[in-house]
Amino acid sequence: MRLSPNELLEHLRLASEDLLYPSETDAPFVPFAWQAMRDFSIDKLLIATRHDRNTPVEGTELEDFFAPLTRIHEWFDDSERATAERFQNLVETLRAYLSDIAVYRIGTVDIDIYIIGKTADGYFAGLSTKAVET
Repeated sequence: MRLSPNELLEHLRLASEDLLYPSETDAPFVPFAWQAMRDFSIDKLLIATRHDRNTPVEGTELEDFFAPLTRIHEWFDDSERATAERFQNLVETLRAYLSDIAVYRIGTVDIDIYIIGKTADGYFAGLSTKAVET
């Protein structure tokens, strides 16, 4: 589906609003659109995110990244179930507007996370968040 960058950012913002990525510090999701980036590489990712070229980067699949957050267990209370359903909606929103989605974890201990996909117009967009893992 073709959206203007501002429309896409608004859809991603609404889908991720008030959701936090859990780690030693819970962090919000921040939408981004890189209209100038038309082809993707790890080097371009590091440049776009202002990381040193030697910073470790680990890639993972969208489903693997969100699996612990979208799984609903029988012992969940209503609030936990609602949060898991909101994460499921977030994944569906990402899939609706982006293709070739991947997740990249940049760094160690203080980790920058980028959920990146390609838009119908050929640029890259998605969500960023952070994790602290000591």
